[in-house]
Amino acid sequence: MKPFRSNPVTVAGALLCSCLTAPAGQSQTAASTISPSSTAPREAAPAAEQKDETNQSPRERGRILVKRNPIASEYQVFGDIGTSPGADADGEGVDFRSFFPSRSPNANPSDSLTLGYSLNFNDQSGIGKSGYSLSFSKALDPEKKWVIAAQYKDSASDRLIEHYESVWLQSPGEETYYLDRPRFSFDEILTENTVATAQIGFRPNDRHEFYFKTSYQDYADDSYRNRIELQTGAATVVDGSQSVADDGTILAASFEDARTRRYFGDTENRRTRLHNTFGGTYNGDDWTVDYSVYTQKWDLNTLWYNWNFQDRGLDLSYQVDDPYLPNITVHNGIDLLDTSTAAFSNLRIHDSATRDRDLAARVDADRQLSIAGADYWIQTGALHREKERNTWEDRTVFLPITGNSFTLDQVAFDHSGSPLLSGTYTQPPGLSPSKSRAFVEEHPEIFVSNEFREKVESAPQSYTAEESVSSAYLLGTRKVGEWTYELGGRLERTKTATRGTVIIPEAVNDPEEGELIEIIEDPNSGSDLIIKDLYSENSYTNFIPSAEVSYNTTPDTTWKAAWFQLLMRPQYYNIVDYRRISIPTRSISEGNPDLNPTEIDKFRLSWTKNNETLGTFSIEGYLINIENFFYGSVSEDTILEEGTPTIYKVSRVQNGEEAKIKGFEIQWSKTAKDFGFLDSATASFAYTYSDSEANVQSRPDDILPTPERSEHLGKLSLKGTIGSLTSGIDLSYQSEALDDLGGSYSQDEYREAVIRLDARSSYRLDEKTTLSINLSNLTDHPERSYEGSPYRVTRNQYSSWFGTFNVSRSF
Repeated sequence: MKPFRSNPVTVAGALLCSCLTAPAGQSQTAASTISPSSTAPREAAPAAEQKDETNQSPRERGRILVKRNPIASEYQVFGDIGTSPGADADGEGVDFRSFFPSRSPNANPSDSLTLGYSLNFNDQSGIGKSGYSLSFSKALDPEKKWVIAAQYKDSASDRLIEHYESVWLQSPGEETYYLDRPRFSFDEILTENTVATAQIGFRPNDRHEFYFKTSYQDYADDSYRNRIELQTGAATVVDGSQSVADDGTILAASFEDARTRRYFGDTENRRTRLHNTFGGTYNGDDWTVDYSVYTQKWDLNTLWYNWNFQDRGLDLSYQVDDPYLPNITVHNGIDLLDTSTAAFSNLRIHDSATRDRDLAARVDADRQLSIAGADYWIQTGALHREKERNTWEDRTVFLPITGNSFTLDQVAFDHSGSPLLSGTYTQPPGLSPSKSRAFVEEHPEIFVSNEFREKVESAPQSYTAEESVSSAYLLGTRKVGEWTYELGGRLERTKTATRGTVIIPEAVNDPEEGELIEIIEDPNSGSDLIIKDLYSENSYTNFIPSAEVSYNTTPDTTWKAAWFQLLMRPQYYNIVDYRRISIPTRSISEGNPDLNPTEIDKFRLSWTKNNETLGTFSIEGYLINIENFFYGSVSEDTILEEGTPTIYKVSRVQNGEEAKIKGFEIQWSKTAKDFGFLDSATASFAYTYSDSEANVQSRPDDILPTPERSEHLGKLSLKGTIGSLTSGIDLSYQSEALDDLGGSYSQDEYREAVIRLDARSSYRLDEKTTLSINLSNLTDHPERSYEGSPYRVTRNQYSSWFGTFNVSRSF
């Protein structure tokens, strides 16, 4: 008899809200999810078959170390409606077994060999890159006790991404907002990704099975950004030039003595990842036991040449007819396409590294037993995992040297400019990475490093964060007639420890706090600054219950009710005590060592009906209560810059008090044979409605939507087969969501609605040869955000559609 539940390879982000699958090109926390009420686990795809990281969206590329928020619509997936994760689920979504196929090679010991070729094409760049794959499985003895399998995949992409971004500032003493820093830029990104995996399985007898699984990734990402930013914050507003909308947005204004910042980012990222898992299964007369030990090494090395040039004395105006593409006019004859007017401002070379080390061990056991004549299925297990992250940076800072005249034209590309955002703008010529690196080497008289700036900017980049979790659970299931009952509990003990390097003026330093590293003198003020390490520790214990009951009113109709709790811990780096100031971007990021874990309490009630003619229809109502939810907070701080008070944006993660989400979810699917001219056809539809509200301490009188949660979420999938040809399309929609909270409604940032269309097709030439093509983001829908008002657009980003062609041959 099999258990009523699957093996515990669940992911909180997938099971908590059962909503929209992350769009193609965006990675998910794990390779697969398991429906808790199924009787067999779903295989995770081998590494060579998983989603290609070279096609990650720009938003995802910048968040490779970020946990997935289980409340966020962006990471919800549609799954088994009405089902709870259960006490066996690790709510963090970091179950180490999800990196590999859930079974050992002995589960499918047939001999096989498959070779593949792929072509990855990006429409915006017009460039295609080739890739290759290999997979095989082989039994090493006639009894197939020893089986090995391996997969290899090499892929690449060459992309072009275009942006309009901006910062809006509040007019001093007024409730109006003006466009301060419109930014126009494009990114060129060359990514190469190699993943190799291998599995060894040994089954000495029918009771025992052992396996070893390993995966290695080598990821190289070279990117170049050409950006021009127009700065009006320090300029003089021309009297009578302003046009103000009803919501306080200044739609038009003129400025005298404005500036530009021409930024060029030349970045090399090298990332390696090594996963190893050893484990086994024992099938006894009474108990079935699964056990495994997992290790991970994750290394990231980044070399970033951060170049900045500046024009001064611009008289310019802006007019917001189209919020996504405002009109900018320079009035005093300065040509922004002329690189000779842009004087060197600074160069920062960031040589940084991040090291992740994970260790985990897990054991799960289940058995069937009879108590007082009733049959039960019992699952129990324990998990211990330890994670450590160590990050540091050596930064070299070059500032202008008095008497040296160094301008952009000396290291720029030899062309007149490039069309941007469908030809709406012309992007000035950019800095040549090869010319600029050679120029630094050839002119030591210009590039003299600033030791003081190097120390005060490098030190806050260093931190260490550790987290350990020990947990144990007990889960019981009983089936009585058409009723199935499940009750479980999970006990978790969490410990965290962090070290962050900070710089503090000696006048406010507490010598009893932290560990002194160095005392340095500020050459600008003559006062001393203290560089020191600050440490913090925390520990907490949580009991997490779950319950589920289902009833089959007929063989085709099921009612299900579930209640469960989950815990979502803060990010590693969000609990580190740090404060980092970026002078070129006028931004500050801070850590928050006082962050508490988010506690999630959810109830679901669902009804499912299977009908041979109409298909399968499910509907669920749900209520989620959340305490201490995380949200991105944006505030302002004033810093003296060249003797002038300058407003900086301050970002940090904070805990909200409580949030509530209630709503419903609908799912429908139908498969038909001989449907019209199709041999078979499948259609599925899913929709989630969420009514949410949240409270935060900094704004006690405001009722806000829950951050990162969309009101509407939907997906439509169609698939058809004609002979050897199979084709399908996926259409997904997500309404706008609150991303970051400011000091008031007028400073909140919203991510606008997203719509996406993907298509796929495969054709089997013969039993051994298959051709396929996948087209993603065919709508080319931009990622857009605004602050407070739809007039105040902060992001308008186009990443283009892309296509992947594959051919595979089995031998």
